[in-house]
Amino acid sequence: MFLLLACASPDPVLAQQIPEPIAAPTQELRGLWITRWGWSSQADLEQLLEEAGQAGINAVYFQVRGTFDAYYLGGLEPVAARLGGSWDPLAFVVEQGHARDMQVHAWLNTFPLWRGTSAPPPDHPAALHRDWWLKQGGQPMAQSSGYVFADPANAQVRAHIAAVAEDLESRYALDGLHLDYVRYPASDFDGADPGHVTQTVEAVQQTLDIPLSAAVWGVHTNRWGWSGVSEGSADYLQDSHAWLQQGLLDAAMPMIYWPTTAPPGERLDFATLAADHVQRSGGRPIYAGVDTEHLSQEQVAACILASREAGAAGFVLFESQHAMPMLEGLPLRP
Repeated sequence: MFLLLACASPDPVLAQQIPEPIAAPTQELRGLWITRWGWSSQADLEQLLEEAGQAGINAVYFQVRGTFDAYYLGGLEPVAARLGGSWDPLAFVVEQGHARDMQVHAWLNTFPLWRGTSAPPPDHPAALHRDWWLKQGGQPMAQSSGYVFADPANAQVRAHIAAVAEDLESRYALDGLHLDYVRYPASDFDGADPGHVTQTVEAVQQTLDIPLSAAVWGVHTNRWGWSGVSEGSADYLQDSHAWLQQGLLDAAMPMIYWPTTAPPGERLDFATLAADHVQRSGGRPIYAGVDTEHLSQEQVAACILASREAGAAGFVLFESQHAMPMLEGLPLRP
């Protein structure tokens, strides 16, 4: 079993040297998602953090796990092939981010197990544990250009994900852990049940002493009768509102990747969706996810203003490669 073979107690000397995470900002959170594809070197990351901090970003969500691999060193999963293992990007971002008074959250893809049509290497969990593959009609998910998912119904999968989260907290001065793809790819897979996803979130939450957040579907439930709209709750079995209300999440980032509409309330209106998430958050923070890849700078600015009007505790921009060129023109400081 990969989990048991790889799991080791953290070095107590190292653990004692970990500094306390910086305090959460008392004002609006202004976040930036940094994908595993958004940098190539330490110099890239240092420049990104410097420019983002100067513009007003006060929290970064740094992707450290894509497909049961690690963009950091010494963890429970194999080091990502793209990284090569020569340096530790997460340690670097924690150091550089905290030096600029920015929160640093480790961002994990939760259930994506493998991607592409090539066979995973022998030491990868996707190769070691074929029983972890999500099935449909009794057959494991077919490989394609997209993700193969691990099965949320598998107790070993859930335990492994929680162990990865616990290991990360034990070795890095993180200000939070952030889950993405914490859902099914669709509702028609074998054994699909929202309870399994919830159990995964709960298992992670129980291992942590730092805040847990998640990127969640922009439309939880289509309460407006909009046509052709996927729902996080029904289509992907992701009940993020319940997780907030039950205290399994400390915050959620609904990916509201559409502009505001005129008049307000039209199909996929950003302002309407932001308000819906805030109203059903159980009083916990909602940080509205804003798409900088497909929206213009003017539209992104309108979404930031709408998130404030809706009562969100902040916003997070997706993602750094597209956000950085437009930061100076955005209303980042209220």
